[in-house]
Amino acid sequence: ILPNMPPYYDEVIAENYIKGTKFRSSGCDGFLQEYIVTDVDRILLLPDIIDNHVAAFLELISVAVDAIYRFEQYSHARKEIIGVWGDGNLGYITALMLKKIYIDSKIVVFGKNADKLIDFSFADESYLITDIPDNILVDHAFECVGGSSSSAAINQIIDLIEPEGTMSIMGVSEYEVGLNTRLVLEKGITIIGNSRSSHLNFERAIDILSKNPDALEHLERLVSSVVEVSSIQQIEEAFENDIKKSYGKTILRWNT
Repeated sequence: ILPNMPPYYDEVIAENYIKGTKFRSSGCDGFLQEYIVTDVDRILLLPDIIDNHVAAFLELISVAVDAIYRFEQYSHARKEIIGVWGDGNLGYITALMLKKIYIDSKIVVFGKNADKLIDFSFADESYLITDIPDNILVDHAFECVGGSSSSAAINQIIDLIEPEGTMSIMGVSEYEVGLNTRLVLEKGITIIGNSRSSHLNFERAIDILSKNPDALEHLERLVSSVVEVSSIQQIEEAFENDIKKSYGKTILRWNT
C-alpha cells in the first residue's frame, strides 16, 4: 500500500510534489489504523523475489529512486564519478541504487563512521569526511546526511564537485542551512531538492530489485532486528528501541 495520497493528477508536477498531497503517518493517519481505506491505484503487487523484510522499507528505496531519476533529468551527461555523502540507511540505499542504474560510473561514498563505511562493499571507493585525498573530485553528488550536519556536508560537496555538476539534496534538516553561494555561482552548480516518491518510483524500484537479486542481498543486511508484535505495548516498545539505533531497519512482524 503506497503512503502517498495526491489530491489530483498534474501533467507537469509529480504527485509527491503537488500541493495538498497527504502522506500516511505524517500529517494524516497511517497504517496503524484498524481499517485502511485507499484508492486502488495506491496498491502494488510485489513479485515473490522481493523478501517481505526488504519490502517493508520499499518506500525508502523508492525515495532514492525518485531522486536518481530527477537527477537524470537535470544533470549533464558526464557521470564518471558520483559521490554520496552519508553513511546511514538513506546513503546506503541511494549508493546501491546508483550502482545498479549507472553501472559504468564510479560510486564514491563519504561518511564519518569507518565501521559503517565497511558495509558499503558494493561502492567503488569510500572515504571518511575528515580524510579525503586532495585529488578527489566528483562530477555529481547526493547529500543523504540531514540534521545538524547538513550544512557541513553540502558545503563539502560544493568544494569537491566539478563545474556544472548537479547536487541532489535528500537529507532533512530542521535548521536553516548556510551555503557557499559564491562557489555555487562560480561553478554553475545545479541543486535539486527531493522529497518522498510517487507510484512510478515504486514501480521503478520493484523493477530494479527484480532484475538485481544481489541488490536484495545488500538490502537484507540493513535489517537489524525483526520484532514480533501483537499488542499496542509491543508496538510502542519496538518504536522506542528503534529510535535508540543509529543504523539499520527494525521490521515489525504482525501476529494478528
